[in-house]
Amino acid sequence: VTLGIYFGSQIIAVIALGAYAALQGFDGQVVGQMIEESVAGQFVYILLVEALTVYMLWLFLGRRKVSWQDIGLKKPKLSNFGYAIPVFGAYFLVAALTLALLNFLLPGFNVEQEQQIGFENATGFFQLFLVFASLVLMPAVVEEILVRGFLYGGLLRKFSKCISALLASAIFAAAHLQFGSGEPLLWVAAIDTFILSLALIWLREKTGNIWSGVLVHMVKNGIAFVSIFIIGIA
Repeated sequence: VTLGIYFGSQIIAVIALGAYAALQGFDGQVVGQMIEESVAGQFVYILLVEALTVYMLWLFLGRRKVSWQDIGLKKPKLSNFGYAIPVFGAYFLVAALTLALLNFLLPGFNVEQEQQIGFENATGFFQLFLVFASLVLMPAVVEEILVRGFLYGGLLRKFSKCISALLASAIFAAAHLQFGSGEPLLWVAAIDTFILSLALIWLREKTGNIWSGVLVHMVKNGIAFVSIFIIGIA
């Protein structure tokens, strides 16, 4: 179901944008250019994908009579967020040491490989705000709901916590390999997100909800945003 929602939301979003473009008299090539080159077009596409993800998940949960609280969307305690900074620090340290070790043991392992995130033409406050919403805010919330909430919670019905954590993290990591991008598989991002996912699952188990994980996820993506779009532009 998670994979169906993940791919289905993207397919439906492309079809919807294509249908809108057709009604406006544009051809499919224009839609592709908007998604790939236009900041506003990329924002609309991501917004549509994330909204469809939540909507499709809501439909499935409703059919199964499962509440949002059952998958970790419980009201957090203020003390829950106290775990966020040390957990982020632990994740960052483990990820850095793991990648350094792989670079040492595997000379051909490329730790400088870059993730294709789009928005290359973003300039100005408004466009950067759209990028921030697209890469920091929306993914942190929706991915935590889908992966650490729904997927991990569902796996727990069949497997132990350890197996469930490893499976959910492996699926999350595979989604960051950049399949179909025309670029080499992005193993750096996959390893990084696998370790991140384990840390976020620990947070869910420790706090009983996903919100501390959302905060850590936002911080992680926010640092990348600042590095690429603020410091990089400056």
